[in-house]
Amino acid sequence: MPSYVWLVFLIWTGLLVWCFVDRFRKGRRIAALQQAIREAKRTIHQLEDDHGLKESGRQQTEEKLRSYLRLLDTLINTMSNPVCFKDASGFFQGCNQVFAKTVLGLTRDRIIGRRSQDLPDRIPPDLAATYQRQEMVMFEKGGVHAFEAQVRCADGILRDFLFSLAPIKSPKGDAVGSVAVLSDLTEKNRAARDRLTRERLEGVLETAGGVCHEFNQPLQALSGFLEILAVKVAFSDEAVSVVEKALTQVNRMGTITDKLQGITRYETMNYGKNAKIIDIHKSSRPAVGGIERPAEFKDP
Repeated sequence: MPSYVWLVFLIWTGLLVWCFVDRFRKGRRIAALQQAIREAKRTIHQLEDDHGLKESGRQQTEEKLRSYLRLLDTLINTMSNPVCFKDASGFFQGCNQVFAKTVLGLTRDRIIGRRSQDLPDRIPPDLAATYQRQEMVMFEKGGVHAFEAQVRCADGILRDFLFSLAPIKSPKGDAVGSVAVLSDLTEKNRAARDRLTRERLEGVLETAGGVCHEFNQPLQALSGFLEILAVKVAFSDEAVSVVEKALTQVNRMGTITDKLQGITRYETMNYGKNAKIIDIHKSSRPAVGGIERPAEFKDP
């Protein structure tokens, strides 16, 4: 057989082998790619399942948080005390209906997201400054802090409130805001002032009674002696005038003791620069028309 035939045969054989090997390699590559695609699909499905679980968990967590916030909102709105809370920058982040309507006379959406300084027609600047100072004291203490202040509420009435402040802390322990609970002390303070006034009046009455008891007999004796002296010095017009003036002062002292015995109220007047004394004339003044007035208690 000619040599060129062998050469052609070898070339064709080589080409066939190369084609077979190339096809085998491509088949292996295709199989590997198909396997990789299948693995990728399984991974994608797993990721989708994991994402679905995470999304479901996130939705459940969000729903729990929403339920908790609704419960918290219901709880603070059930409270009869005004409640509000701010962030570290002083912006209102929430409050209950009592604080919004009764104290400020606003809806909550007009309060949340604003500072006390942004509501000057509802929160006077001096009250806002006082609150800010007391809030700084609370942060320095790192715990509950209380102070009293007067607040003109939405109905126009000036009320005494006890502000109980407490810091709101992050999981790391950093202060991120504060919460305030207001307690109305108006009636309690008024009752305390009335009680103090009654106690003062009782003390005045006891003192006045003792003074009158001790004064009456000497005054009666002095009045009698002056009348006798007036008879004995009748020959001297000047002496009689002096005795009459003395009797006038004695009678005046008797009028004063009568007023002391007739005290029914506690009213004071200024005495000197920094002192007050009881005004016996107003405290024992009879009612207009002769009708006896009940005992009144007025602050000094």
